Amino acid sequence: MPFWKADKYIRKITGANPFRAHDAIGAKGANFLTWSCLHHLSRHYGSVFEPARSLVERKDSGQNWYPPNHFRPLVDWTLEPEEEDEFRAWILGPLFQMTSLMLHENRSHLAQMNAIGELCAQFTRGVLAVARRHGAEGVIRRVEAYHRLHPEAAEAGWYPVVFEQISSPAWQQLYVNAEHDGRVGIVSISRESYNADVDEELNRAIDWLKAAGIERVIVTGDFHMSTQMVGADTNDFFSALEDSGKGVEIASSWSRTARRLNDEFATSVGFINGKRCLGGMLELLSHCHFLIAESDAALGMPEVTLPVVPGMEGCHWLLRKTARKHWPDVLRLLLEGKSVPAKRAVGWLVDYTGSLEESIRMSWQVAAGDDHPLERRAVAANALEGVAGIAISLDDPGSPATRAARKAILDCVHGACGAPLTAALEIQAKHSGAFMVSDSCLNGVVGATYKKTMMPA
Repeated sequence: MPFWKADKYIRKITGANPFRAHDAIGAKGANFLTWSCLHHLSRHYGSVFEPARSLVERKDSGQNWYPPNHFRPLVDWTLEPEEEDEFRAWILGPLFQMTSLMLHENRSHLAQMNAIGELCAQFTRGVLAVARRHGAEGVIRRVEAYHRLHPEAAEAGWYPVVFEQISSPAWQQLYVNAEHDGRVGIVSISRESYNADVDEELNRAIDWLKAAGIERVIVTGDFHMSTQMVGADTNDFFSALEDSGKGVEIASSWSRTARRLNDEFATSVGFINGKRCLGGMLELLSHCHFLIAESDAALGMPEVTLPVVPGMEGCHWLLRKTARKHWPDVLRLLLEGKSVPAKRAVGWLVDYTGSLEESIRMSWQVAAGDDHPLERRAVAANALEGVAGIAISLDDPGSPATRAARKAILDCVHGACGAPLTAALEIQAKHSGAFMVSDSCLNGVVGATYKKTMMPA
């Protein structure tokens, strides 16, 4: 297969742009940089890192890997199932083998090792998270298939025994950490976007705290690894673009997780400690009894610009928690897609803002049950009357897709707010799932990414 035609399949398997450095600094620099790293690693660890002959040739010549001006994602090439399985062995096999080497040498904490793949290599999921999905036996089978294709790689640098720990607690919590002091629990999320892995790990973290008898909790982004919370990972929406039922399933299951923060703790505090908190992450933390943020943190619901309909109850939960006079503020947040500084959202979206130190102090005071000035905003359990009659002026977006999204979001607001809380989750999930299969969504940002990476060429 020509190199430029491998692009889509690599993006499909790992999410990464295989020629990121090539695009950023040009062929000559990228070829030498890649060759240099692999060359030195192969001298120490063996053939799994040995630069391919084609890379050596391009290192010397500076030749491009792609024809000039070629739209790489639009490949006209298909693989039969057996061919695609072999392709996966060539891609995932060495990745899993290299991962076994890092694990064997205890190169880093598992969560940090996993994050490097996402933050540096642009993987959709970190390699450890991918390995976890495969399971120990699946990982070993994939590497053995790779060794049949490249026998020299089996000679060194392969430590399958490290994957025996794949079911251990450390492996199971790559994105969500939980700890407690016997009274207050801290849940920190180290991934900037919410996906199925985060959802599963958050549920396990809540289960663990509940089993320990913890009734008070702070939920926040990891201070080192997620300085911004950008919403839901739209790659998880791909299955929903073809089946609205999948979209309903995602929205309803993630919303049930979020509701646990409201329903299962005596006191829960969402703390926004970074640059911004958007979309699904804002919906998640808004389910906490109190929401505290740094003053200048940007808060927003950008779904209308993608466009999608919010799935984690943002179309009714935010309105149920605020006074009627602030309903227009919430609607504007949903329909414009623009962010607001946290300090301008006190009283209707957040309960307190301050400096980092002040916000941390207030979060702990509230969670610990110490004296504090904040009043818990109750979530209205009955249908909200009058939401449908609220009119706000909006600029014309100039985009039919955004107009369609605004209408769909308003329909969701009216439907979910017009029902009691017990029924609103299912109503919002159905609206969200239905819009996923619309032409507006399929031709938007999420649909375009899906077509580039997942649809047959």
